Amino acid sequence: MIKFILQWFLGFLLLFALDAFMEIFVFEWLNWNGTSMNDWFYMLWWILLFGWSGYGLRRFIKK
Repeated sequence: MIKFILQWFLGFLLLFALDAFMEIFVFEWLNWNGTSMNDWFYMLWWILLFGWSGYGLRRFIKK
């Protein structure tokens, strides 16, 4: 159970690292900060975040 929680938390941290990388480097390089051009990424990121959270919650309740 502890192994699963650690793996889930690592995935959660990786999602946040991906978001930080995109905001700090990619969006600055493309000049997308402060525009609506990056909205697709945020929608996708929130879907992934809720999906990952739901997956972890479902597995946690099963065990």
